[in-house]
Amino acid sequence: MKIGFSRKPIGKGGAITWIKTFSDFCVSKGHKVYFSYKDNIDVFCSVANYSKPEELKYLKDHNIKILQRLGAIFLDYNYDDQRIIKDGNEHLKQLIKYADCIVYQSNFSKKELFGSLYNGKEPDGHIIYNSTNTTSFNPQVPLKSSKNKKIILSTAYWGASNTAFKSVNLLIEVAKLLKNNKDIEFWLLGLAPKEVHDFAVNAKLPNITKINLLKPIDYSSMPNYLQDSDLILHLKAHEGCSNMVIETMHTGTPLVGLNSGSLPELLGDAALLADCSSDIHTFPNVNIEDLKKKILLTLEQQDVYRNKMISRSNLYSEKTQYTKYLSLLHDLYKNHQ
Repeated sequence: MKIGFSRKPIGKGGAITWIKTFSDFCVSKGHKVYFSYKDNIDVFCSVANYSKPEELKYLKDHNIKILQRLGAIFLDYNYDDQRIIKDGNEHLKQLIKYADCIVYQSNFSKKELFGSLYNGKEPDGHIIYNSTNTTSFNPQVPLKSSKNKKIILSTAYWGASNTAFKSVNLLIEVAKLLKNNKDIEFWLLGLAPKEVHDFAVNAKLPNITKINLLKPIDYSSMPNYLQDSDLILHLKAHEGCSNMVIETMHTGTPLVGLNSGSLPELLGDAALLADCSSDIHTFPNVNIEDLKKKILLTLEQQDVYRNKMISRSNLYSEKTQYTKYLSLLHDLYKNHQ
C-alpha cells in the first residue's frame, strides 16, 4: 500500500513520535509511506489535529479512505483564552466528520475525552494503544552502577503554559516534602514555556539537581535517560495514551503517576498512582502526601515494580498494536479498489 500521513515526523510531542515509529513499521512490512495527502496514495492516516479539513475533503472527493487517529482534546484549563479551546475542539470534530475509520488511543480517550465533546455520544471507533520502537526502548541496558543517589526523572513535552505550570509545581511540592531524603535527587527535563523553566529554577531546591525545560530530550537519547533512572515521575494529567508511559514500561523503569486519565487503564497494577480528583475540566487536585508515599514505596520495592512494568509491556508490543493499524488500513484499501 501507499500510505499517506498528516505530516513529516519532525518536531515535538507523542503524535510525532507515533508517526515516526508507525511509518517505520509500515516500511519494514513492504509498504510505501508519504507525508502528504497529494502523492497518489491508497489510504491516508490523519493523526491528531495535524490535518486540515480541506485536505481531508480533497481525499474524500478522490475516493481515498481516511483513518483518523485520536488521543487528546483541548481541555478547559489548558489556556486562559477559551476561544483556543473551542476552536481546537471544533477543528477535531471537523476532521472526524471526514473519517472512514476512527481509532481512539484508549477507552478513556473515547468515553471521557471525546465523549465530552459529543455529550456522551462520541462516534464509534476502535481502541488501539500506543507502542514504541522496542529495539531502542528495552530493559537490556544496565543502570549506571556509579550512582550514589536514586534518580527520579520527570520529563515531558509539558504543553501550554497553564498546564505546564501545574505539573511542574506538583513536582516542586513533592520535592519539598522529600528534601530531607538525602539519597534522592530529581531531574526535571523536557520542553515547556520559558516562564515555567524560570519558575522551576527559582524554586532553588537542592534536591532538583538537573533542570532544563528549554530543550526537549532528543528522541535517540530518551531510552538512556529512562534506563538510567530509578523512577519516572509522570505528572501530566488526563492523557489519552502517553507515549512516555509506554516507553517506560518497555524499559522496565518503575513509574509513579497520577490516578488520572488513561494511566489506570494502561498500567493496571504495574505502577502506583497517587490519589487525585478525576474531573477532566480541571487539573487534578492531588493528594501530595499520597504521592510522596507512593514514590518511597516504589523505590523500596524497585525490583518488584521493574518486573511488573516489563511484564505489562507485553500488552503494548509493536507487532501487536501496529499490526492492528495495518489491518484497518488494508481493509480501507480494499474498499478503495
